[in-house]
Amino acid sequence: MEASLVTEKYVPRKSTRRDPWSEAEAREALAAASRSGLSLAAFARRHGLSDRNLYWWHMRICAHPDVHTGPLSFVPVVPLRAPAPPRAVAPLEVVVGPAVVRVGPDFCDETLARVVGVLRGLPC
Repeated sequence: MEASLVTEKYVPRKSTRRDPWSEAEAREALAAASRSGLSLAAFARRHGLSDRNLYWWHMRICAHPDVHTGPLSFVPVVPLRAPAPPRAVAPLEVVVGPAVVRVGPDFCDETLARVVGVLRGLPC
């Protein structure tokens, strides 16, 4: 089945740990693999390349084309509308028997529950 595919004259440079491919060389190899119609593994075998190296470059270059690899920059954020001004919240009055407890907008509900419990004569 592979014999019927179009073959081209591609002579890759072997990639080693001491002399790895540049991105341009990897792109050239991946383009040749794509044109060959072979899987990456079959293309690597045919040309004596490391399939792991070819897959690594494929994941880095081809699998994430939307990832921008250029320099990063800040982008200004413009709010669509001005935030609503804080609403004035009237203090809350809690009446427990003869006692009146006035609570502001930033009260702690646990503390209020303990105060009401004390006013009712419940143990803390």
